[in-house]
This record gives sequence, C-alpha cells and structure tokens, in this order.
Amino acid sequence: MAKLYFKYGTMDASKSADLLMTAHKYENQGKNIICLRSSLDTRTEDFYIESRALTYKHKCFCFDKDTNLYKFIENNNEGKINCILIDEAQFLTKIQVIQLTEVVDFLKIPVICYGLKNSYIKGKLFEGSKALLYFADSIQEIKSVCHFCDKKAIMNLRIKNGKPILESETGNTVVIGDIEEGEDYFISTCRKHYFNPFK
Repeated sequence: MAKLYFKYGTMDASKSADLLMTAHKYENQGKNIICLRSSLDTRTEDFYIESRALTYKHKCFCFDKDTNLYKFIENNNEGKINCILIDEAQFLTKIQVIQLTEVVDFLKIPVICYGLKNSYIKGKLFEGSKALLYFADSIQEIKSVCHFCDKKAIMNLRIKNGKPILESETGNTVVIGDIEEGEDYFISTCRKHYFNPFK
C-alpha cells in the first residue's frame, strides 16, 4: 500500500545521503523513481541531488511554489513509477503536500519526503514540514548529534558574524546556507545549546 513518508532531521543529518541510498536501492532492483528538489536550494548544481556525505549524485526535477506536483507526476507517469523521492521537503507549500497525498491515494505511488522540521527561527516550523507532520502516514527522525555536546541535535542554529540568530530579520523562514561556511551559516544543536551556544 502506498504511503506518504516524512523523514526529517537537522542540518547535516545526512538526509540527502539517505535519499540517494534509497534511490540507488530502487534502481538497483530495476524500479522506476522520480527525484524532486526545491529550486530554492541553490547550494547544489541544478537538476541534481547531492550530499556532503557521499560523492554520488542523482538527476532530479526542480519544483517551485507554483508547481502542481500531482499534475507533474501524473504527466510523467508514462511507465510504472515505483516511488517519488523529494529532497528539501520543508520548502513544499501546504497545497503541494496535499497534492502529494493525492499522488499516494489516487495514483497509488509511495512518496518519501526528506527535509528539516525546524527552521532556525525560535518556535517556527517550515510550511512544508508543518503540513507533512499533519498529513504524512509515516514520520521518521534521522538522528544527529549536537555540535557542542553528545546530546541529540533537534535544532538548527543560524550563526551570523559569530552571533546566534533566533529571529528572522525579514520575517522569512527561508535562508539558504550551509554548515560552517562563511560569515552566515548553520549548525545542529540540542535545545540547551540552541538557546545557550558557546557556553
């Protein structure tokens, strides 16, 4: 039976690596997949999903907030699609998550979404993550460890010019960044170190 899956974790939890390994397993069995990625993620080459943890990468389609994912998948379902894999699923809109439920329920294709649960903003979930937590048939955490201690990382902390940023300067939850690069970057932390970094 097809299901909508949400696999979430913090930055640097190897979510994309997990997606790529899943893609490899399906294709190694001769099964057909479609990989999708948000066009908001500008850190990687267009039309590829990559991971810092692996040298392997996979071709994908990019979507934006106006893409009707149900129609896109229906139009590309010429052969039998065995699974849809989505990276950076936090950037989905609520409407797109509902479209994915329709892919599962009516096209009978399993959809596995990988993404962040928390934004860097204190107490704020991404729209896509919030909708997935509500609508997904299965929710699984991909665990990682706090940058500062051995506790489980559950938060994404933004560091800008050496200082933690817990509120948005623009009201927007979307800030594209990477792990410990440049003057504006992200680290994964436990709750204690999210509120008290560098202590």
